[in-house]
Amino acid sequence: MFPTRVDRRTEVRRRRAAIEQAILDATEALLADRAFRDLSVEDVMARAGLTRTAFYRYFPDLEAVLLRQLLSAQGELRQAADLWLNKDVDPREGLLAAATALAEVFSKHGRLLLALADASAGSPDIEAAWHAAIQSFVAPVQVRIEDLCRLGLCQLTDPAQMAIALVWMNERYLLETFGRGPGLPIPEAAQTLATIWRRTLFAEP
Repeated sequence: MFPTRVDRRTEVRRRRAAIEQAILDATEALLADRAFRDLSVEDVMARAGLTRTAFYRYFPDLEAVLLRQLLSAQGELRQAADLWLNKDVDPREGLLAAATALAEVFSKHGRLLLALADASAGSPDIEAAWHAAIQSFVAPVQVRIEDLCRLGLCQLTDPAQMAIALVWMNERYLLETFGRGPGLPIPEAAQTLATIWRRTLFAEP
């Protein structure tokens, strides 16, 4: 039986997706032991077992690879943050669960996320994307804090500024902890974050 046109299109899409993923995986693997500025297309494609010319069928440059990886990492970070942002979650217990999940994402992708943060210094596109990715958590955190204040659980006078401070503190702490190597054990890093948030929001020891 001969393959149909639909079968062939499905196979082409599957192959394209596999090659794109191979490029993404090779880039992240190489970033484990070198800076983004020291990375080349030749390095990535050699690691992926593909030709250099194949790269440009999928990405215009290595910055585009980083931006694609940022979208994926942002999705994982959003799932982690939702463990506290969800209004159905206990606001105190959810802090440690969310902090643990965030630490796991940074532990898994730490060098990649550090590469994105570092590359943002020399690339307006990456800088804008990285800033937007982290800043996207500020508004939901602000809303959650405002809800807690309305419930009488939190006494902060400026939820907007506190949301900015807490979100960007998370980014810097987790990058410093996991972006340059294994860092702390995940439970220890998560407990540190949860303690800061708990003491800030609920004035607890």
